[in-house]
Amino acid sequence: MQRYYLAASGLALVGGLLLAAPAEAAITHRHGWGSTTPAERALIARSQHQLNVIKARARADGHISAWERAKIHLAQSRHDALVYRLRHN
Repeated sequence: MQRYYLAASGLALVGGLLLAAPAEAAITHRHGWGSTTPAERALIARSQHQLNVIKARARADGHISAWERAKIHLAQSRHDALVYRLRHN
C-alpha cells in the first residue's frame, strides 16, 4: 500500500512540474513577471499535492465536517500565499 502512495505522489509531483512549466512560460510572456526556478515549481507542486490529499481525506466518508472545511480552507490559503510569494518574488 505504501508503494502505491509513493508512486502516486511521485506521479503527481512530476505531473505538476510538467504542467507548471508551460503555464509559467505563458504568464511570464504576457505579464513580464520573473520566472520560477525548477525548485520553486517543485515546491508549488508539492504544496498542491498536499492540498489534494487533505481534500481527498475529507471527502472519503462522503461528509465534510466544519473542522475539515476549515482545514481545507487553511491549506488552500497557505498554498495560494506560497504561489503568490514564489511568482512575485
